[in-house]
Amino acid sequence: MRIGSVSENKKIEKRVAITPEIVKKYLSLGFEIFLSSDYGSHLGIKDEHYKDMGVNISKNETEVLKSSDIIVQLGMMSDDKISIIKENQTLIGILNH
Repeated sequence: MRIGSVSENKKIEKRVAITPEIVKKYLSLGFEIFLSSDYGSHLGIKDEHYKDMGVNISKNETEVLKSSDIIVQLGMMSDDKISIIKENQTLIGILNH
């Protein structure tokens, strides 16, 4: 089972849904993790750190969204990203008002 997350709109949300600590927990449960490149760079978390932990990093957000069974976000994604989500995928996020 694959869990993925793409970068948030940094004007609205500075946090990330998948931190290195969360990576450890997901991996211990047998999940594969897919993140977009520079996912946590604004917080000082380099792609290499995620890669060293076993996370798959992609420059293509569409690839991350299409290859994930579960998508975890803190904020609601834009309509163009939501339109990529297909049937039988699960989106976990928060609707910001």
